[in-house]
Amino acid sequence: MNNTGKPIPFSYAFSFQEGMAHIIRKSGTGFINKSGELIVPCTYEMAFSYSEGLVMVQKDGKCGYLDKSGNIVIPIEYDDADIFSDGLAGVCKDGKWGFIDKQGNLVIPYTYDATNCFAEGLCGVIKDGKAGVIDKQGNEIIPFIYEDIYQFSEGLICAKKDSCSGFIDAAGTEVIPFIYDGGSILSIVCKDGLICTFKDGKGGVIDKTGNEVVPFIYEDIAYEYSEGLVYVRLNGKYGAVDSHGNEIIPFTYDHLSSFSEGLAAASSGGKYGFINKMNEAVIPFVYTSAYAFSDGLALISEKGRNAWFIDKFGDAGIALKRSYTTLEKAKAAILILAAGLILYALIKALL
Repeated sequence: MNNTGKPIPFSYAFSFQEGMAHIIRKSGTGFINKSGELIVPCTYEMAFSYSEGLVMVQKDGKCGYLDKSGNIVIPIEYDDADIFSDGLAGVCKDGKWGFIDKQGNLVIPYTYDATNCFAEGLCGVIKDGKAGVIDKQGNEIIPFIYEDIYQFSEGLICAKKDSCSGFIDAAGTEVIPFIYDGGSILSIVCKDGLICTFKDGKGGVIDKTGNEVVPFIYEDIAYEYSEGLVYVRLNGKYGAVDSHGNEIIPFTYDHLSSFSEGLAAASSGGKYGFINKMNEAVIPFVYTSAYAFSDGLALISEKGRNAWFIDKFGDAGIALKRSYTTLEKAKAAILILAAGLILYALIKALL
């Protein structure tokens, strides 16, 4: 509920990031705070989640940035734009990408066909159809010889060569061979010294030297470990294993999220609830959908119509009421699809 005690009308909502939650209405997309107050009005065509205190929004086909009060702090003038990471954000004009700082100054010129996010002072970019790495001054650090590239994590970056993925370090040395599936590398990161990836269509885990630590036997695997566990799917059911491949959460769930703030959203028998790392149901399986905890709150829905942000005791905080016509559903679906595609590529960099 908002500060008037009334449910907040919405068409779709996303989890909290940096104290702000992205909601979609028929009028557009905006943001609420953890008190349920609408801080950014739902007048924008599209938005990312907040990152480093700013959020990219789109209006009238152009992109810019707002602060957490909803003020425009970087003009809405770019053809496309990315989130802030490491103090810089990729922006696009006339089909080419460069980078700006938080004051809106262009610090790396519009040179690139595509860009990822800066991490550890470096960024994977594409120029003239080839991928390489630059630093914050725009200097070439790793030559443009790869088919695709993601972003640095723990000193390594995933790249694609000959349609396969492998890992290189900041010196450009190929430290993990290019023998892994290369269908999509835009989620492969190193976390706590471990890399979740696919080989011959099966998911498994390697360490930073390329040694197999969890066998490649799974039908699905999360993009990274979270709180010491990673969800995997085997024989059509989800469970979770630790860094040695030991089964910690049994393979009994239809869906399972990564653990966040000690809990994971899970579904069984068509209902969602939350489990802890001992596989105990701490919030009952009574919901139509549920998403992982973030900023102390989790988004849940009941019967597909009304939704709430709940705390870890299952108590409802902010209430949302879904209400729209068939035409509005179609408009919302377009917004949801656009936001979902963007978040798929980017939220992994935020977690």
